[in-house]
Amino acid sequence: MDGRTPHPDEANDPQALEAAARRLDAHPDYRVVRRLPENPATEGAGATFRWGLYVDVETTGMRAGRDRIIELAMVLFGYDAEGRVTGIEARFDGLEDPGRPIPEEVVALTGIRDEDVAGQALDEAAVAALLERSDLVVAHNAAFDRAFLEARFPAFAERPWACSAQDVDWRAEGLESRKLEYLAYRTGVFYEAHRAETDCVAGVYVLAQPLPSDGVPAMGRLLAAARRADVLVEAFGSPYETKDLLKARGYRWRPEVKVWWRMVPEGEIEAERSWLAANVYPAGARGAKETPVTAYERYSPRLFGS
Repeated sequence: MDGRTPHPDEANDPQALEAAARRLDAHPDYRVVRRLPENPATEGAGATFRWGLYVDVETTGMRAGRDRIIELAMVLFGYDAEGRVTGIEARFDGLEDPGRPIPEEVVALTGIRDEDVAGQALDEAAVAALLERSDLVVAHNAAFDRAFLEARFPAFAERPWACSAQDVDWRAEGLESRKLEYLAYRTGVFYEAHRAETDCVAGVYVLAQPLPSDGVPAMGRLLAAARRADVLVEAFGSPYETKDLLKARGYRWRPEVKVWWRMVPEGEIEAERSWLAANVYPAGARGAKETPVTAYERYSPRLFGS
């Protein structure tokens, strides 16, 4: 900095402010965080190749079978053949009356009150129109959003899904949290959460950014994960004494059906069968249940029959 006091007009000039921000950013003792842009895009993106639909729901609680959507936001964004984000094409944000009081903790988190949603209903035609244009549905906690949206709009079950929290290995990129606000901050922006449309725009922004490891846009890494074929392995009938082995192997316990399960890449399923035969099931015992999984089933509650 040159030490002079800026003229008042200069202090409000976007170009002057950006020049000052760049000078600070270039210094190792400073990091500049900018406001989330209205329409994020990847630098150097080509022509739009496909359409992603980034979705976010606010709800009365955590269980899709019991709780209800109170807000749905959707942002239709383009991406090119390399997974670079070309920009936002359309937006939707709507409220819905859940037919019950909104819990106080949800009001505190979202700012949505009973009087805001009274008599409101989501525009089903508008939701269907945007969904029809999309090639891939994305959410930051896809297992959560997909469960609520499939319950409210069955057509969401017919689309492939991806998760911007799980389908990019953020820890491998040196980012210790998958929380969306944290990822946005670490990639250079801030925003006022917690409302659904803002979260969608922030999610698109994060996907548009190059990853530290190789410069590939996060959206490109997400697409590679979405194309992957997996196998859901459920170790039904596993002896109790094998639970520590299963946990160490990466299996998770599903208490409602009393089964250890994990997702295994399709190319590794033979090795998984051999491991289970050697470590979990005695000779002649019935093996684990295997269910093929693609982006059409991934993150859906239907995988577990719920």
